[in-house]
Amino acid sequence: MQTKIKEKVKTAIAFIILVILIFIAIVITYKYNVEGETNMPFKLSKIVIGSMVVSSDNPIANDVLENEIVQNNGIYFEIKKNEKYEKEATIKSIEINNIQIIRKPQKGDIKVYMPNTTENKKFTYSDNYILEGNSLTYKGASRSDTTNLEINNQGGIIGIAFGNNKLGTYNIMNEETIIDGTMLKNMNITDEDIKFTVNFDFIINTNGKKYKTNIKLDLPPEEITKTGKSSLEVTNTSKYIFKREK
Repeated sequence: MQTKIKEKVKTAIAFIILVILIFIAIVITYKYNVEGETNMPFKLSKIVIGSMVVSSDNPIANDVLENEIVQNNGIYFEIKKNEKYEKEATIKSIEINNIQIIRKPQKGDIKVYMPNTTENKKFTYSDNYILEGNSLTYKGASRSDTTNLEINNQGGIIGIAFGNNKLGTYNIMNEETIIDGTMLKNMNITDEDIKFTVNFDFIINTNGKKYKTNIKLDLPPEEITKTGKSSLEVTNTSKYIFKREK
């Protein structure tokens, strides 16, 4: 009789322990899904967006006095080292993957551009710099060099741009033309016409570990037909939850 009681007690205790372990596992999993990695070696500290209207850098025919305009959106990501991370770590690469235009503008055509330093400009909006495919990778190096798609392996800034093409042209001989967002109003283009949304995965690849988050951005961030240009600085990046990639 006592033996049966002891067996029942042991079974009950084992069941309670199993329930507790399952509960702990559920809590840990839920917390990870909400908070993600809380002690990464490097972190996304800032996103800066600059939006304006520029002249296309594509060559035009000699007998044409019109040049195309581009509504450009340069996006910069600042990666900083986590001073609280006690182990040695270096950046192997930063990847912007699975780039998608999940909401297209009502007017124009979106192209993705890689950075360059032609004529001291971060981005040149010509066909030569259109990104082929849907991913862009910066390799870790001893120093940052956007021309060669390199980032300092201890942190730095990388960039990518989204340009809205085929919005219209302007007369290149008219020296009084001010090339900015306000010229869109004269072309009967509204801010609502050029709004679009991009979505992509952002991956920090360190020596041995990968951390991924998803980023969605509405572009341009403000009404450029009134202000000419707009900018947005995102310093609260806690909403971008990084999780470890297997």
